[in-house]
Amino acid sequence: MHKTLVQKTFGAFREPRVPFPDLVGHQRGSFDWLLTTGLKELFKEFSPITDYSGKKFELQFESFEVGEPKYDEDFARDNMRTYEAPIRATIKLINKTLGSEKSQELFLADMPIMTPHGSFIVSGVERAIVPQLARSFGAFFVSELLRGKPYFGAKIIPLRGVWIEIDSEADSAIFVKIDRKRKFPITELLTVFGGGVGKDTLKLFKNDSLALAAVQATLAHNEATSIEEAYIEIHRRMRDGDLVTSENAKNFVQSLFSAERYDLGKVGRHRLNARFELPVTEKSLEKRTLGLTDFVRIISEITKLNNDQNARPDDIDHLGFRRVRFVGELLQARMRVGMSRMKRNIQDRMSTIESETTLPLALVNPRPFQASMHEFFTANQLSQFMDQQN
Repeated sequence: MHKTLVQKTFGAFREPRVPFPDLVGHQRGSFDWLLTTGLKELFKEFSPITDYSGKKFELQFESFEVGEPKYDEDFARDNMRTYEAPIRATIKLINKTLGSEKSQELFLADMPIMTPHGSFIVSGVERAIVPQLARSFGAFFVSELLRGKPYFGAKIIPLRGVWIEIDSEADSAIFVKIDRKRKFPITELLTVFGGGVGKDTLKLFKNDSLALAAVQATLAHNEATSIEEAYIEIHRRMRDGDLVTSENAKNFVQSLFSAERYDLGKVGRHRLNARFELPVTEKSLEKRTLGLTDFVRIISEITKLNNDQNARPDDIDHLGFRRVRFVGELLQARMRVGMSRMKRNIQDRMSTIESETTLPLALVNPRPFQASMHEFFTANQLSQFMDQQN
């Protein structure tokens, strides 16, 4: 009867006790998000495009698809090609003068596709997009020393749009700066957001005595006596020297905070709601622009911090206030630039072309879109050679 030999291992290898994490999973997930959700958001944002008068043409992006890559990554690497897939969009042109509609499929661009190991192959060279550690969106409460006493303020940082900085002065008045331009009393901003004119703005703070006192002090600096004047005052601080009518000023200020040009992003809205202990639900995260209630809460918070001996400002360098932006988000931001250039071209063509035109392809030039994507992969600081020395 033979004895079974016990197997002995003399190697130094041991099974790892923790399963090895997928280190490029986030990158792949981010790129998949771009292909499914990110592009859809982008086309929805820029659709429809109308001409400047709004009477001749309307162009809509109906749908898009990302095709299959022409060849695999090994072929691309060996033959100095880019591993890419075509993006095609179906666009519909509505000719309002003739009352006709026509849809066509348009080739927009070849987009480099991520390989299973999280890199891209551009002109035969393997590149990796480095994630960026960026300041998170939302509101930060900061303080400045005036005559030895800290006075609090807030910075509202959106995903895209103007930065808003709110400061309190020694006489407890609260001023606001938009996009680092000249400051003006915050009551004028409350007025254009529908908070009433002059003394009427005090109604917003009737349950908050500290904020009420601050707003009263601010009204002493307020020069606007009507909504029209408030628009003109804000326009004057932001674009001094431009001739201004109340209509111009209104359009300018409203466009700054419209959904097309201002977006807090889901992260920003989440942080803003969490800061004021509001419920964070899917529905509440859909409101991605600023409203009157946001400003009322921020003013109340600033006055509360000003009157609290132990208040500390938010530490902007704290990692809790930072977030990682992966490839999908970075590329979507570049594409947005390309799309807005493309939109401007389309609108220029709409105003010069004959009104008998019914073909969408006559209006669309996808060059700026292609250029913004090409620039992202070849010239962006975050797109780096994937050196595999070791």
